[in-house]
Amino acid sequence: MSRRPGEWLVAYDVACPRRLARVHRLLVAWALPAQYSVFLLVATREAVDRLVGELARLIHPRQDDVRIYRLEPGWIRQLGAPTLPRGVLTLFARQASRPAEKPLAPGRSDALSPAPGPRGPRASPGRPDSPAPRG
Repeated sequence: MSRRPGEWLVAYDVACPRRLARVHRLLVAWALPAQYSVFLLVATREAVDRLVGELARLIHPRQDDVRIYRLEPGWIRQLGAPTLPRGVLTLFARQASRPAEKPLAPGRSDALSPAPGPRGPRASPGRPDSPAPRG
């Protein structure tokens, strides 16, 4: 099997909210979210096989649907408003081609996930992760 990473599209439709959250958390650790329930994964076939095994343990085979499609190298086209900032896919591909094939743990400094912080205007003024008051 090839040790060279390829680009994969992962899409899912999970019926149960609890399973949906688990599948989403797993995929956030492995791949880059492109849209709701759609992820871009840069990985070798061996890594994809490991991911499939982990997903199989999380889903219900008669109620849920997870699909993984291999993309042709270099063929990603986008129409409409971008969902990711320019250059993110290049950074993600560079990160995925590292020798270590393990997915990054959420919260690690080298992960592409956003840093923890306030979630919009609802952050309360007394919390340490709240933005400084304007004045």
